[in-house]
Amino acid sequence: MPSLMEELIEVLDKEETKYKELLALSEKKTPVIVEGNIEKLQKITDEEQIAVDDIGALDHRRSELMTDIATVINKDVNTLKLSYLIDMLKARPKEHDALVSVNDRLKKTIGSLRLINDQNQVLIRHFIISGF
Repeated sequence: MPSLMEELIEVLDKEETKYKELLALSEKKTPVIVEGNIEKLQKITDEEQIAVDDIGALDHRRSELMTDIATVINKDVNTLKLSYLIDMLKARPKEHDALVSVNDRLKKTIGSLRLINDQNQVLIRHFIISGF
């Protein structure tokens, strides 16, 4: 049975994979918005909703794991951050490096997703104003 930390890393890795999936869908959506193809846009939006639901479930599991970890290390779960766990794991390089890696990938993917979503919102506003 994996340790809490190993399971947290696994959940974060799955979350990052789902965010990458969401990013790919958002990137796929950009030309569809430009085309004004509402039918294709709806299909992509439906796929996005499935990914968002999966991310929600993974996020819930991550939250449960953080609560369990906080209990084990006697920390307040409301103030426990991944950066603290990363510092705490310096003596355990395998888990430390895995947590750093997944945290960095997750941040990068979410940052890219925000950028694409912002661009898509601008395009949508433009096409709404111009009446498609």
